[in-house]
Amino acid sequence: MSDKVRFYFDFVSAYSYVALNRIDTVAARYGREVDWHVVSLPQVLAHHNAVSPRDQPAKFAHNMKDFPRLCRMNGLPVTFPPEVPPYGASLHRLVFWRLKRTDPALAKRFALAVDNRYFGLGKEVRTARQLASACKTYGVDIAFDEIKAAETDRRAEKALADAFAQAIADGMFGAPFVVCDGETYWGADRLDHLEYDLKRKIDMPRGYEPFPLLSPFTERNGPLFRRIRNGKITFGFRVDARHLNPREVVHGGWLASFVDVAMGQSGLFYMGKQGLHPTVHLETDFIMPIAPGQWVECEAKLVNRSRSMTFVEGVVTADGARVARCSGIFKILSDLRDL
Repeated sequence: MSDKVRFYFDFVSAYSYVALNRIDTVAARYGREVDWHVVSLPQVLAHHNAVSPRDQPAKFAHNMKDFPRLCRMNGLPVTFPPEVPPYGASLHRLVFWRLKRTDPALAKRFALAVDNRYFGLGKEVRTARQLASACKTYGVDIAFDEIKAAETDRRAEKALADAFAQAIADGMFGAPFVVCDGETYWGADRLDHLEYDLKRKIDMPRGYEPFPLLSPFTERNGPLFRRIRNGKITFGFRVDARHLNPREVVHGGWLASFVDVAMGQSGLFYMGKQGLHPTVHLETDFIMPIAPGQWVECEAKLVNRSRSMTFVEGVVTADGARVARCSGIFKILSDLRDL
C-alpha cells in the first residue's frame, strides 16, 4: 500500500479553495489516498517571519486577478466576499479537527462546504451559525450544536497544534502545501506537478519501462509502458479514472488509441526500425469491459509488409484475460531509424 498524500490547507488561503476541490481526484487516479490537515497559515507565516500577500500591495493586486482565473480554469465558481482574505477562522479549524477525530470524510465535506460558500458564493462564514448554514447549503449533516462544541474542544486544539508542528517539520511555508513520498508541492497550480510525479510511480509488472515516444495526447492520458523480452515487445498501461466512460469501464476511444500506438510501434520493432508509423486503417473488436485498476497489455505481431505498408494484428488482455483483438495497416515512412 502506497503512503498517503499529506495535504495542508487553511480556510484563510484562497488558493486552498482550488486545491480542496482537486486534490482527492488527482490522487485517486493513481490509487492514492489524501490525509487532510488544516493549519493556521498566519502561524506558519509568523514562524518563518514571512509577510502575508495581503500586506504586499503588488502581490495582492496580482492575486486578485490570478485567483479568479485559476478558479475558472478548474471549473470552480468564484465570487469575492466582503473581506479578502478571510480572518478569524479559528473555529473553522477546530470544527475540522473535531470531526476528523471520528469521521475524516465528514471533516473533508465540512471544509469543502465552508470554502465553497466563502469563495464560491461570496458569503461570510465567520460565525458558528454561518458555518452551519454552509453545511446545510451543501448537504453536509453537521448540527449547529456540534459546531459550537468545537469552541471548547481541547482535543481539537491539541490536534491543530500537532498539525502545525508536523507542517513545519515537513517544510511548509505557505498554503496549500502537499507532501508525497518525500517531495513537496506548494500552491494549487503545483497539483499538476504532483500528478506528473504520480504518473511515474504507477505499479507495473516486472520488466516494463515507460515508453519514451510521447505525444501531447498520450502524455495527458498515459503514461504507456513497454517490455522487450525474448525478442518480443508488449505495451501496457494501468487503468485509472481518466480512461473511463460513464459506465465506469475503459472508454473504447482510449483503448483504440492505445492499440493504435501499440500496433504501430510493434510493427516497427519487428522491422528493426524506430520512429513514427502513421495509421492507414485500424480495427478494434471489444470482447469484455475493463475495470479501473486493471493492468492492460497489447501484444501485436507483424503479419505482412509491402514496400510502403505494414500489416499488424494484436490481442489485448486485462490482468491476463482477453478483452479485445485488433488489427491495423500502417504507412512506412522514409525517415525511419534503425533500432
